[in-house]
Amino acid sequence: MGLDLVPFKTCSYDCIYCQLGRTQNPTVTRQAYVSPQRLLDQLLVRLEKGVHPDYITLGGSGEPTLNDQIGVLIRRIKAHTRIPVAVLTNGSLLGDPDVCDALLEADVVLPSLDACDETGFQDINRPHPAIAFDTMVKGLIAFRKRFAGGLWLEIFVIKGINDTEKQAEGFRRWIDRINPDRVHINTAVRPPAEASVRPVSREQMLRLCDLLGDKAEVVAPFQRTSTGQTRPCRDRDLLNILSRRPCTLEDLSSALGTSKSEITQGVNALLAMGKIHRVERQGAVYFQSHPKDPG
Repeated sequence: MGLDLVPFKTCSYDCIYCQLGRTQNPTVTRQAYVSPQRLLDQLLVRLEKGVHPDYITLGGSGEPTLNDQIGVLIRRIKAHTRIPVAVLTNGSLLGDPDVCDALLEADVVLPSLDACDETGFQDINRPHPAIAFDTMVKGLIAFRKRFAGGLWLEIFVIKGINDTEKQAEGFRRWIDRINPDRVHINTAVRPPAEASVRPVSREQMLRLCDLLGDKAEVVAPFQRTSTGQTRPCRDRDLLNILSRRPCTLEDLSSALGTSKSEITQGVNALLAMGKIHRVERQGAVYFQSHPKDPG
């Protein structure tokens, strides 16, 4: 179950592969973008209705550590439930002592490392000018030394950009210094911010895993197993998911617990109203909402 701690595309990066599109105004300014009590109240309502996720995930449509109340939210969640808390982060702010302190009570932190040097960092992540590769990666190393929970590092591999054996050697050196518990290898499955971004094959990802060591594993695309129960398809539910990421009909059916036929009807209605559009990617059809006006 995910909680969104910042407004849409409030982020310190403007990654070329982001499925949410471009970051119009990258920022490193931390503030209380969304009230932790408001998020907690929404979470408790879901839990009281019988929802029991494997993890409560803090992430969403931007960089969650930009919310300076993230530590408060983690503590309040853990005061109400034993469900583990995971934080999805690009890792850019982990060198900030306040951010580090705020995340220490999380159960799992999942930072990104998509480049092994400054050039790749600028080309792939397009960070805020205040963030340099050296500072970012040293922040990851320092955080690992203090954090007792699970650290799962994600490397997003892009064809022709960071997929060579030489770059894998560079990643391996940083992995050895960061010492994560797991290394997740991912690639572009959903439509990215830049059309030039291409996925690598599963075979290539497996080869990279061999080079990156025993902790490395390929992360499968988003997929859930149907429970056999269905519920009505509501426009607001579809739009809520599609505002965060592009989805196939199968994705939507699994995420909402609704039959594919009902999802198809709802998607077709939203297409007719011009609220969403189709995107084809690697032979699959995705649907997503139109980008929000940055102003």
